[in-house]
Amino acid sequence: MKSSTLVVNGILFAAAVGVGGLAAVGVSSNPDLPGSPAGSMASVHIYWYLGRAGGFVAFGLLFASVALGLAVSSRVFDGLLARPWVFEMHQFLSLFVLVAILFHALILLPDPYAQFRLQELLVPFESHYRAFAVGVGVIVLYGSIIVSASFWMKGLIGQRGWRALHYLTFLLFAGAIVHGIMAGTDSREPWAQWTYVGAGLAVLFLTFFRILASRRIQRQSTKLSPEQAVRPA
Repeated sequence: MKSSTLVVNGILFAAAVGVGGLAAVGVSSNPDLPGSPAGSMASVHIYWYLGRAGGFVAFGLLFASVALGLAVSSRVFDGLLARPWVFEMHQFLSLFVLVAILFHALILLPDPYAQFRLQELLVPFESHYRAFAVGVGVIVLYGSIIVSASFWMKGLIGQRGWRALHYLTFLLFAGAIVHGIMAGTDSREPWAQWTYVGAGLAVLFLTFFRILASRRIQRQSTKLSPEQAVRPA
C-alpha cells in the first residue's frame, strides 16, 4: 500500500510540474504585467510567468481536492474507485495545494517589475497591487493550512470539529475563484474564464449530489429503524 501510494504521489507531482510548465509557456505570450515597460523581453519576466502558471496549478489542485472530498462523502465513485484510495488522494492533494500556493506567491519575490515584498504576500490586504484580490489569496493560503492540519488533528478536535473545518473548503474554493478573477492578468482570456466557470459548476453539481445522497441515506435509515425495532418472537 505504501509503495503504491509513493508511485501515485510521484505521478501526480510529475503531472503537476508538466502542467505548470505548459501553463508557463502558454501565458508567456501575454505581457500584461503590472509596471512592465513596453517592448521588454519575455525572459525578464520568467518569475511572473511562473507565478501565473503556479496559480492555475494551485487552483486545479484545490478543485481536485474539493471534488475528491465531495466524492468521498457522497460515494459518487463507489464501484469505480476504492473509497480509502479516494480519501488518501484527497488528503495528499490538500498538502500539495499548500506547496503550489506557496510557490505561486513566493516565486514573485525576485520579479524586478512586480516588486512584491514578503509582507505583501503573507499579510492580507497589504499588497500594493490589487490589495483586495491579493489579500483574498493570502486568506485562502492560511485557510488551506488549517484544513490540511485538521487531517492530523482529527483525534483532538473530534469528528464534528473536523467536519466543520472541512466546510471551510467551500469558502476557500470561492475565495480562490475571486482571487484568480480579480488578481490574475489572464482573467479576460476565454480559456481562463472557462476554467473558473467549469470548476465552479462541477463543485456546485457535486455539492448538490452530496446533499441529495445524504438525504437519501437519512430516509433509508428512517425506514429501516421501525423494522429493526420489531423483531419476531
